[in-house]
Amino acid sequence: MRQLYTKIGTSVQTSLKRIAKGAIRGGQNAPPSPMEYAVRNLWRETQATLLSKNSSARLRNLPVSEDLKLHLGSGGDIKPGWINVDFTTKLPAVDSSITFINHDLRRGLPLEENSCGYIYSSHFFEHLDYDHGFLLMRDCHKALRPGGIFRVALPTFENMFRAYVSGDEEFFDPFNIFELFPRLEPGTQSLIDHVNYGVYQYGEHKCLYDEAKVVSLLRMIGYSSVASSEYKESVDPPDPIRRRYSFYVEAVK
Repeated sequence: MRQLYTKIGTSVQTSLKRIAKGAIRGGQNAPPSPMEYAVRNLWRETQATLLSKNSSARLRNLPVSEDLKLHLGSGGDIKPGWINVDFTTKLPAVDSSITFINHDLRRGLPLEENSCGYIYSSHFFEHLDYDHGFLLMRDCHKALRPGGIFRVALPTFENMFRAYVSGDEEFFDPFNIFELFPRLEPGTQSLIDHVNYGVYQYGEHKCLYDEAKVVSLLRMIGYSSVASSEYKESVDPPDPIRRRYSFYVEAVK
């Protein structure tokens, strides 16, 4: 059965690569065609499915410890001493002392109950649709030991919307709109372009949150205390742009 699974997986990957190479764009500077979008998504979902069996087993087999710390949706912010978890088609360059598990978190967090002491995530939950995000929050609560901490940083939109409505161009100064949207026609730029990037981020953002929403969800899930938090140098990314456009919530099981 395992050999058949491997053979099917290899065949699917080969076929998708062949299709992807044959996908035709309308020109060098044209946006990807609908076929390219479909092939890319199918290729990514196929890889996520093939990887999920191994990555789920690795997570289930992590040693139970109150010192165990998980970093969900790590992206390029790989934390030494943490279990960094994210799904990527290009593995980050890390040395042997770093633990990275290539796992699709839409499939949940298959850890043993009460198995870890700290779970952290920065600018990741907005990339999940609401159902997957809520189920992952519940899995985090289940995996934490009593007294364990769940900390999340998410993009804040309140000030962005206020700045847009008031026409406050200075608020958006840190971003070069032509770097965010290389195909934007000069002379047509508007503050709404910044809002489009912040909210949708090229279609990668699936669900928006504010502090009130996150606090209410975590309380409903069953955390003993939940509160808004300030930036913490010991755990939150130091990037000034990320700090400016983030809010933080911390919960204790």
